[in-house]
Amino acid sequence: MDKQFSLYLDLCRFIAAVVVVLTHLIDFNILAPQFSYLIPTNGRDAVIVFFVLSGLVIFYTANKAPITLSDYITARATRIYSVAVPVLLLAVCVDLIGLQFNPDNYSGLYQYAKLYIYLPFHLAFLGEIWTISEQPFTVPPYWSLGYEVWYYALFALLFFYRGLKRVILFTVLLLAVGYKLWLLFPIWLAGVLLLWLIEHTTPKQWLAWLLFLSPLVLYPLYKFTETDKVLIALGEQLWPFAQLSLGSAAKYGSDYLVCVLFFSHLYGARFVRLNWLMQFQRPITLLASYTFTLYLVHAPVMKTIEHNMTIDANSISTSLAVLALVAAVTYGLGTLTEQRKHLFKPAVKRGVLALKQGVLLLRLAPLLRPNR
Repeated sequence: MDKQFSLYLDLCRFIAAVVVVLTHLIDFNILAPQFSYLIPTNGRDAVIVFFVLSGLVIFYTANKAPITLSDYITARATRIYSVAVPVLLLAVCVDLIGLQFNPDNYSGLYQYAKLYIYLPFHLAFLGEIWTISEQPFTVPPYWSLGYEVWYYALFALLFFYRGLKRVILFTVLLLAVGYKLWLLFPIWLAGVLLLWLIEHTTPKQWLAWLLFLSPLVLYPLYKFTETDKVLIALGEQLWPFAQLSLGSAAKYGSDYLVCVLFFSHLYGARFVRLNWLMQFQRPITLLASYTFTLYLVHAPVMKTIEHNMTIDANSISTSLAVLALVAAVTYGLGTLTEQRKHLFKPAVKRGVLALKQGVLLLRLAPLLRPNR
């Protein structure tokens, strides 16, 4: 992968995470509505950016060197669990403390009544399966992992298996995850298609610049004219199964257009000159390396403040102080987790090995039964 393009992907990833954080400043009542015009409340669109980037990067890493399915599972599980587990545990600990002092403010967190069920449930990323819509505790951004992790699994079945076995396994898993994940799976696969196009086509420079720049004009126009709301409403009208709630996939009509715009932008970005980026390589790479932690941990920080403190939402300085706290927690936790994910790898390898052995035993079980 071209170095400047890779760096641009890192920049997009970090900007998308920051957009989610800023959106939640308003959603979590940290910033007063009269200041909302200062903040781009495009958190949903930022998640779509993550999906496209995820498909591209996963396809690239799976293709760049021969790897086994075990290597793939280990790498993905290490990446996800090295951050998801510490953030969930941190949120649970902080919430349980808050419940002792301000129980009324935590009245909506019914999951703590059956923590022994919901904690493993969310660690298995089951919150968006079929009609389920469950976000863990005070970590609302976790919902997207209920899509992305299963997209990793679906991609693995397509990539590592062949023939009838691939068709059967993929179909079974696709049916298991449900209709909401079906609706957004094309967006994740767009990242796969994007990498394939980058590797097999080369546009003329004028076209590359047009594809790169036009989304930067069209997207603000799209949001300013509130066309996104029209597409969301249209998507809901076209959905033929009224008894099946769209839940977190309800904005799929708008999501597809955002995907197309970002797809065009990234395709153009690969072929235009972005040499100026290399001057900022170190800070961009550093900031991007904390993106996953920032994306997950900012919410419990903000929700804890919302539940336990009376703040002046009309003060910009309050919002800046909250953002500074989010940055500090992100740096502290990310340094221990995301920056040291290699320390989690041995434990994940043992888990993958145990899983393989379990599958092998299931296969051998009929042969091991004594004859009667």
